[in-house]
Amino acid sequence: MRLGSGSVLKVTLGSRAARWHAWRASVALAVGVLSLGLVSFMALLPAEGVEEESAPEETVALPAPIDVEKDEPPEPSPEPPPPPTGSGVDCSVVACVALTFDDGPSAHTGALLDRLEELGVKATFFDTGANARARPDTVRRQVEDGHLVGGHSWNHADMRKQTPATACSDASRTADAIREASGLDASLLRPPYGSWNTGILRACRGKTFVLWDVDTMDWSTHDVTKITDHAVNDSKPGSIILMHDTVAETIDALPAVVSGLRQKGYELVTVADLFNTPLAPGQAIYSGPRTGVPSP
Repeated sequence: MRLGSGSVLKVTLGSRAARWHAWRASVALAVGVLSLGLVSFMALLPAEGVEEESAPEETVALPAPIDVEKDEPPEPSPEPPPPPTGSGVDCSVVACVALTFDDGPSAHTGALLDRLEELGVKATFFDTGANARARPDTVRRQVEDGHLVGGHSWNHADMRKQTPATACSDASRTADAIREASGLDASLLRPPYGSWNTGILRACRGKTFVLWDVDTMDWSTHDVTKITDHAVNDSKPGSIILMHDTVAETIDALPAVVSGLRQKGYELVTVADLFNTPLAPGQAIYSGPRTGVPSP
């Protein structure tokens, strides 16, 4: 059956209208889906002006500060008085003598130190460098026991048979050995054999040469009675008495020597204690001042 031209036109228009409505419906659906997705995405975003909260940082507990009380600065103390002499004896008033011992330390020095301690006497030792190096413990005890220590060359060499430079270098080497053993800066020097001259004295800067005015001759006689007689009978106020701690008989004579000197009114002190002022370097002394009065 054939339709008329009007029928064909209506069918064609009807098909186009259906396609138009379908397209519009598809577009609306797509827009709806997109709108829903956009709304969901916007909901996930943080609100404007609000920072995203971060995980709290781990905190470390610090100790509480300690309240330290500050001390007030101490008031300056008054100037201390000058230290007394080692013996505490004023040798300008009381007659004093000094026992001195050369050539050690030796195998006898320990016994001599024991005897001096028993008798309550402080003495002066003039050690050789070689013996000080060999017996540092004995040198240390000499100082710790309150005795005075000086040098006596390295190996008992005659200083006048050397050049001044060599003699003083030898003396410095000896002082180094004494300092290493005891910590004492030995500024006193006894020239071996009492042999010296002004050129050597000037060259040995910082040293005081200590000689003697009483020789007990212990090194020669080795006799207890003769040693005692020389020490007691030949002494005067301020005397420096020469003895040797290498001589066993000297140790045996010591109680009689000390007793005899004390009976004559003498105080027994170190060489430094004979003087009212510190010993100045660059001088040679044979005795202390002839001052003081023996006690009755």
